Amino acid sequence: MKSVYLVRRVVVAVAALIVVVAVVVGCRAVVSAVVRHRDSAARQASSQALHKSGNATRSNDTSKRKPPKPNAGKAAGREMLNDHRRAVIAAAAQKTAAASGKQVRQYSYCVSGKGDVGDAGVIQSFENVVFRTLNDPRGWPRAGATFTYNADSSHCDFTVYLAQASQMQTFSANCSNSYSCCVGDNVIINQDRYNEATPQLLSAGMSLDRYREMVINHETGHRLGHLDNQPSCPASGSPAPLMQEQSMSLRGCTPNEWPLDSELWVK
Repeated sequence: MKSVYLVRRVVVAVAALIVVVAVVVGCRAVVSAVVRHRDSAARQASSQALHKSGNATRSNDTSKRKPPKPNAGKAAGREMLNDHRRAVIAAAAQKTAAASGKQVRQYSYCVSGKGDVGDAGVIQSFENVVFRTLNDPRGWPRAGATFTYNADSSHCDFTVYLAQASQMQTFSANCSNSYSCCVGDNVIINQDRYNEATPQLLSAGMSLDRYREMVINHETGHRLGHLDNQPSCPASGSPAPLMQEQSMSLRGCTPNEWPLDSELWVK
């Protein structure tokens, strides 16, 4: 009897142990499944966040990579001219004029403002552009002309004005508020055009800096004896003559800020 009782106790103990082991294994399986599910959800959420972040970054990068509109109407910053730099520019102009084979003529010009065009710093910056432009070896020095700035208005061959658009017709009724003009010894640069150029020339590839050179050379060309549109565009796709009214129409030509070989003369 004792032996049977002992066997029964052993069987019960083994069965209990099996139940405990089964419960433990089952709990571990459940816990492992929960952990795997949690980790999977976390990885999925992280992946979605990274995907969204990547899209946002690519979107931002794309917007940054968009090319700027060509010739947005901003002039390049240039240093103010000191005496040494002026001497270098003047020497290059004089050398070009001497090598032109034409009569060398030196002009003295003054600079002034008309209307509300800004302070003395604006006028000084404008004069710097005028000096650089008129004495550029690509310009009127090829026709034998050089130019010096004079602060004494009584000793100037002509005056270059930066004029408020509303003041243009105070020089002559033939001047337009929309464009620049030359009247006698007054070379008048319209402030709006100087600051903004014209949309059709900007869209044709002419920068604001180049426009300023063109309009200064063009209006000074009148002071030297040239007429508008004489000559005009010789062939489609060729550089426009400087004295063509490029601000109004290119007539099939490309923008150009320097006198052509056929325009290299001074009266």
